[in-house]
Amino acid sequence: MIRITGSTMLLALFLCACGDGSSTPSVRLLAALPKIDKLPAYEVIGSGPLVVVLAMDMKETLYTPATTDGIVPRLLSAGYSVMSLDLPCHGADAQRGVRPLDCWARQIAAGDNEIFLNFCAGLFGVLDVLGASKVGIVGVSRGAYVAITCAAYDERFADLALEIPLTDLNYLTEFKSLPVDETLFGTDQYVPYITNRAVLVRIGKDDTRVGTALAEAFAKEVGATLELTDAVGHAIAEIKGFAHGAGQGLGRCVEDVGIEIAWLAGIVSSRFGR
Repeated sequence: MIRITGSTMLLALFLCACGDGSSTPSVRLLAALPKIDKLPAYEVIGSGPLVVVLAMDMKETLYTPATTDGIVPRLLSAGYSVMSLDLPCHGADAQRGVRPLDCWARQIAAGDNEIFLNFCAGLFGVLDVLGASKVGIVGVSRGAYVAITCAAYDERFADLALEIPLTDLNYLTEFKSLPVDETLFGTDQYVPYITNRAVLVRIGKDDTRVGTALAEAFAKEVGATLELTDAVGHAIAEIKGFAHGAGQGLGRCVEDVGIEIAWLAGIVSSRFGR
């Protein structure tokens, strides 16, 4: 497991400075993770291999099927446990009278450059407590942006499924008047860290909310399996070929988180299960 900490940053800096004499471009160093004082609230339901699902606040994500288009119930029925946490500015972290994405924009504009890194550090702490060594992660819309960020910092997330993913904060209407610094918040910086993972991206052919072209470009950069769907607007397309309990037909799926995440979209990549 690799976690980006202060010591690993120094080692990476040394390696980049010394190199091996080749002209291969160096990987851009990521900011070190902040330390957290206490673990965030979280909830796990079901039993079996663990999948983290990030979409909104944890209650809505886990108990409102429409939020994830039934992904959570499918995982549970296939023999997985599902964990979620409140995204920044959601649930217990919400600001009264402020919409969550407006909250993101305002907090970053006020100087909170660690809003997502604090979340990831808390998530990693929870995984440590749970003793998780390999975890799948599903991100929906804004949750996909956070999932990308966290996965780049921790190799326990071997498999990522990104539904209608937000990949550029500045594309959102909420950030038009308060744009972020792309060197700090752009997802391009995470590409080298997740190209060795099994990544699935699904998005509608004309999603103007988060930008289909942006999701396509990100998928290409990380070598993801890409599915362009016929979903209208910013919505998750129906997962084709699903029948109740179908996941059990994959044989070893309950032992392999990656297969299950791929199966959620009706795609089984040869990269899963390595």
